[in-house]
Amino acid sequence: MATTTRERAGSATYSAIKLAGLAGVVSIALGIAGSIVDEMRTFPETGATAGEIASFVGTHRSALLLAMVLSTAAVLLWLIFGVGVWQRLRETTGSESVLSVCFLVGLVSFVTLLLAGFTSFFVLVYRAGQVSDPRLLYDLAFGLLAMSGAPTALALGSYAAQVFRGGRLPRWTAWVAVVAALAHLVLLASLVITSGFFSLEGGVIIAIPATLFAWILGTSIVLLRTAIKGDNELAADC
Repeated sequence: MATTTRERAGSATYSAIKLAGLAGVVSIALGIAGSIVDEMRTFPETGATAGEIASFVGTHRSALLLAMVLSTAAVLLWLIFGVGVWQRLRETTGSESVLSVCFLVGLVSFVTLLLAGFTSFFVLVYRAGQVSDPRLLYDLAFGLLAMSGAPTALALGSYAAQVFRGGRLPRWTAWVAVVAALAHLVLLASLVITSGFFSLEGGVIIAIPATLFAWILGTSIVLLRTAIKGDNELAADC
């Protein structure tokens, strides 16, 4: 009876890890699809006028709405992925720790800021041609994306620190997290730089999130492999 109970508990744990890994992989696919659809590299730059922004949004309204739906779904899946990673981090110490809590708080915080930014952009696209100050909503959307860099760095830094202390996840994922965390701190610079690559709507808004995508994809694959290996071991013991 005790063995059966442990097997069921182990099966449930690996199922949760597998779900988190799948959510992470699917989220990256959706995020990339959204980026392709909206052609973010063609967005009006930081110095664009309100008229240029309104014209761009009006011309690409359908594509932008589809891209926002895809991106929103991707970010929501990050919550499922994040909870799976958080559970895995807790297994390191057998209980909650400051680092695991900081990871979860950071993840929920940056997802919240991203969704807030998406909401601003959704309103801009939804009311295309009717917004009195499209530049304000445009700047607000990108400003919230930039601000999300702070809690993102907190989440990734906490993850890396926990794994380096002896986590059950590969250390290379921690190194990727460190790079992504430092990059997202740089993202905050776009809130004070008024032109060029590091400005609010400059290329930095595409380049730096790519590091987060890389960490999520790599860690998701690790979670999936861990779950598959665990399921095979349970099946062999039966």
